[in-house]
Amino acid sequence: MSSSPTDISDTQSRWLWPLLLISIAIVMVAVMISSQLFVQKVDSIEKSQVAQYEARKFLLAQPDAININWMRTLDPIAKKVYGDIVWSTLMQEGMMRFANLPRLQADQTYHLWIHDLASSASDPVSIAEFSPELTMPTELLVPFRASRKISEPYKFTIMLDNSAEGAQPQPLLLAQP
Repeated sequence: MSSSPTDISDTQSRWLWPLLLISIAIVMVAVMISSQLFVQKVDSIEKSQVAQYEARKFLLAQPDAININWMRTLDPIAKKVYGDIVWSTLMQEGMMRFANLPRLQADQTYHLWIHDLASSASDPVSIAEFSPELTMPTELLVPFRASRKISEPYKFTIMLDNSAEGAQPQPLLLAQP
């Protein structure tokens, strides 16, 4: 006995709806899990930066603290970057703050230099090199300490260093009190 075409379509439709509902449920569970992981990642970033925000507030409370906004250079990499730098000469430490800092290529690093009036203009102090892991948009805080005494800072510069042979550092951001 052969099946009629309507029997075959009834059998297919009987299995199609449960299969469709199961597929929708699986997608919904996957979206919920991924959103939960995202929220956990954001919470972990916020918790790790709470101590840095407290350190920044402490630096700002120092009587000699200077707080200067970053000025962008004409380099297109720095086009959307903004933030500031806090420095205390008494404590010989500071904190950089950035938003929209671009992700770097594997052979690149950011490099903070401080120019001191007590030293030669051709002898800036190398302070910190950093390559932050920017996995999601967030404000980035980078603490630093001076490697040698800085008496009168007059310029802070962020350079983009490239380890490729023959590559020259590019100025990206600067701050002047």
